[in-house]
Amino acid sequence: MKTRYLKIDWLIPVLGIAVVAGSLVAATTYLDLERQAQAEESFTATLDRLYEDQQLSTALKTLHDGAVDAGVQRLDLLLCPHVLRTDSELASAHARIRTFVEDSFRRIARVRPKSAHSAASGSGQDCSDDQSAAQRILELALAGNHSTQTK
Repeated sequence: MKTRYLKIDWLIPVLGIAVVAGSLVAATTYLDLERQAQAEESFTATLDRLYEDQQLSTALKTLHDGAVDAGVQRLDLLLCPHVLRTDSELASAHARIRTFVEDSFRRIARVRPKSAHSAASGSGQDCSDDQSAAQRILELALAGNHSTQTK
């Protein structure tokens, strides 16, 4: 009888230790997975930046080699997706961010060449669509600036 009570008295603490140990193993595994996911996100961001750097280097080399129109076209094609993505994210942004982005769009529209979206040799239809969409966004931002200045 004493042995039976002894086994029952030890059963609860042993089960408690097993639950705590299992929880620690699960938490450690989860934290390791989170760290790996963050490392992969960081690696993806680095790869994206390196790809853009390579594209910019190619455009600069094109300019350096004397093909100014082709270099300008490449640089414009690199700018357009950023403008389109920023504009698509603008709807869900806070008012302060919206104001800052619209002001930046106006500054970009002022310095961006108007002929940048004209078709150049070697550009596809998707590229010219992106360029004309980005040009419209920038023109609307610039027009918004004039309407607020006249009020």
